Amino acid sequence: MAYVTIQGDTWDQIALKVYDSDVSTRDIMAENGVRDPQLLAVWRFPYGELFVTPERTPDTSTIAQLPPWRRPDD
Repeated sequence: MAYVTIQGDTWDQIALKVYDSDVSTRDIMAENGVRDPQLLAVWRFPYGELFVTPERTPDTSTIAQLPPWRRPDD
């Protein structure tokens, strides 16, 4: 999966937009060759940067706990 930045995006904003959670921020950074988590607070991206975002499979143990509008389509 890929993500193209808008002006001012940060790593955690990208994770939030792609996964609805910023817990995958380091996974996105690692997928794109960034190993230093300190860069998280520093980098702001210009418009048009392309990043690879790892595919995520839903945790089926928690899907039933989600409200109906947040559940994936079967």
